[in-house]
Amino acid sequence: MTNLLDFLKRNFHVLTFVVLQILCMVMISRTMNYPGFALARVTKVLTTPINRLCYGVVRHFNFNKENQYLTRQNLELLNAQESNFLVSSDSVTGVEGNYTDTLGRTKRVRLYEYTSANVIYNTIHKKNNYLMIDKGSEDGIVTDMAVLSADGVVGVVSDVSKHFATVISLLHPDCQISAKVQPANQLGTITWRYGDPQSVYLEDIPEHLNINEGDSVLTSGYSNIFPSDILIGTVSEKSKNPTASFLTLKVQLATDFNHINTVYIVRNLYREELETLKSNMKEDE
Repeated sequence: MTNLLDFLKRNFHVLTFVVLQILCMVMISRTMNYPGFALARVTKVLTTPINRLCYGVVRHFNFNKENQYLTRQNLELLNAQESNFLVSSDSVTGVEGNYTDTLGRTKRVRLYEYTSANVIYNTIHKKNNYLMIDKGSEDGIVTDMAVLSADGVVGVVSDVSKHFATVISLLHPDCQISAKVQPANQLGTITWRYGDPQSVYLEDIPEHLNINEGDSVLTSGYSNIFPSDILIGTVSEKSKNPTASFLTLKVQLATDFNHINTVYIVRNLYREELETLKSNMKEDE
């Protein structure tokens, strides 16, 4: 306290001058147009960088909140899709009794459910590309789960640790997915060729079918991994196989693998039961 009083005594005249100077500038700016304008310009120059910094910080936190909100909204929409259920609400199979309640209303049995994760590692220019996500076995993630983005197919879970999981990307030669091209409704197999992270190929399409650029390519649903009708991409080119009567379709991917931040993992709730039945099936000799 003594030091503060000594400082004020020593600098009394200087402090008085600074206070009076500020008061004069305020009074001049309020009574005269040009000085007020000049002072406002100087103030704007000094405060604009600070305002931008504050706005950037606020926007960053708001963006995170908006992203979390959008992720929750996407999860709700994904979980509500009809393709997630064994019996839809308007299915005629419901009247047989197995899927009706006491009031005769159709029950829908859920087959797929979704959860979200963040991508923490991603490659797109290697011969074998992978992603890594921030959820693992503690979060219920297991191998062979489908992984989607908000726009379409991303890949399949290939390895799982306690807190993380590796995803074999659609940009990997071993990631081959059963797909169909619409509106022709023709099945084929999706494969990737090294060098182009924006396209894959749909092979073994009969030549006589009417396939056009812009046709949609969707998951077929003929596996225990992907639900049906998930967008993979659109046909951008078609070429004929010179040794057979089949077409190969170049497909522009719906997912932009350069900018993947949030993904959705698909759990098949009846996967073990379905796999057991398939393993018991005997092919005709």
